Amino acid sequence: MVPSVSPISEIVCVQDRNAGLVQIYEEHSRGTCRGAAAWNVHHYKRTSDLVLDAYRDGARDVLLLRLGCASLRLVPSFSSAGIEQVRTVEGPKGVKMIEVTYAGLGGAGLGITKCRVHSKGVRSCEILAPGGGKQLGRTRFLFDDRVKVHVGIDDTDSDTEGATWSLANEIGFKMGKRRGVAYLNHTLVQMFPFSPNRTTNCVATVLTFAVPPKGKNALIRSLLEELKASTGSAHTGMAVFEGISIPARLYEFTKAARTRIVGIEEAMSMSDLVDIYEVTGERGVIGAVGALGMAEENDRAVAAAVELAMERK
Repeated sequence: MVPSVSPISEIVCVQDRNAGLVQIYEEHSRGTCRGAAAWNVHHYKRTSDLVLDAYRDGARDVLLLRLGCASLRLVPSFSSAGIEQVRTVEGPKGVKMIEVTYAGLGGAGLGITKCRVHSKGVRSCEILAPGGGKQLGRTRFLFDDRVKVHVGIDDTDSDTEGATWSLANEIGFKMGKRRGVAYLNHTLVQMFPFSPNRTTNCVATVLTFAVPPKGKNALIRSLLEELKASTGSAHTGMAVFEGISIPARLYEFTKAARTRIVGIEEAMSMSDLVDIYEVTGERGVIGAVGALGMAEENDRAVAAAVELAMERK
């Protein structure tokens, strides 16, 4: 490894074919290189119409893109690098893969290749232009095609022991060690705090994974097995949504579950959008489904909706 190269440790791509969207998660160097993550978020949004949204999560940048090709608006210092093309291609043995073409000016173009070429998740790369100096650098990368799976979990603790957020995180970490699975996110969602059936703090959890398209069912089976073996409650529920964009109706249900008492019938009415599982009982299904609408809104989801409403007054 060249001493001046600080490698991105892992890159994960997920695709939502129905929506024509791809999301890229890039874990920057050593878990502390927040500056590089912030730089990418700032520049990539400015250079390419393919980038619909981008944000920094610690030393990780998360990019939401549409499939297609775009001419980059590259200007030194102001918008120095970006993503030129995103498409689905046929890889070895006919396996679908995601191809992403990055481009940048000067050192940014050079770094596009050198900082990513050894990243976990990169299957192959083709250098189209080397970059460096004042030259344009362009590199085409191939990544595994994965789908994004959000898993809502609620009501795993008893009056004397347990915590859903903690148990869920440990299960998520374990699942992330499986072949082809990446554990992307853990979100705590504050539900309606005045529900008579609540646990002490009335918080549900959402785990987010990237899995191979044919690996979703195996992941769900393993999650159910882990929950059944570990829960301390007779009311544990789980709900699963696959996709990048949260449907408006599911988001509205989450708003309802955070602001008033909702019943099991209302939760079950979401079954055309999400897969619902009564792990040990039906009551936990309400929180499991209700949490999914804020699957990755980590900072907003932890506040009670009534608290947020009071802040806006």
